[in-house]
Amino acid sequence: MPDRTDPTAQPARITRAIAAAIIDQARAGKPEEICGVLRGRGLQAFEAIAVANVAEDRINNYEVDPKALLLQFEFEETGDELMGVYHSHPISEAYPSATDAWNANYPDALYFICSLEHDDAPVIRAYRMTTHFLDLDLAALLSALDFYETRPGLFAYYQAADSPIPPALAGIAAAAPPPFYVVYYQQEAGQETEARVVSIVEHPVQID
Repeated sequence: MPDRTDPTAQPARITRAIAAAIIDQARAGKPEEICGVLRGRGLQAFEAIAVANVAEDRINNYEVDPKALLLQFEFEETGDELMGVYHSHPISEAYPSATDAWNANYPDALYFICSLEHDDAPVIRAYRMTTHFLDLDLAALLSALDFYETRPGLFAYYQAADSPIPPALAGIAAAAPPPFYVVYYQQEAGQETEARVVSIVEHPVQID
């Protein structure tokens, strides 16, 4: 995926200790993906808290233990907030996958990705992922675009910011400027297919 940082996006700030803790956790967990949450305010992180990855396939996916997300209430008691969710990509770049986009359920949080694609040169990047529940003509999109199956039952199309927008996506791009994913989950027979658009804005990471 191309590097696309919105020039208007403000930096997400983490300390050197937080960066080191995330990288150490990612290395210790490899080849599985690890995850955790960040306590902070606004775009400033104060603390990284490692939590369990409860996904069934931890090699290719992550799911933050739902109990850990209750920490946000504890944070709020002191005026802080759950400002970020982080996970690792053990062998791929620090860019959201279609699965990451599908699982981006906390629009107020930044999503940090630690890549160990080059183990001796780890990279941490941060993104705002916003889910748009638009009125999609999925049948028309499927006939016009090349979707791929990213996980069993989960299909996606990625629209890069620097690629021509297909006519079938013109209306979507007006509501959710690229880059974005169009993702849908193929339900069991007789169930309605769930589809969504997830836009991505990268925030530069400043390590203090």
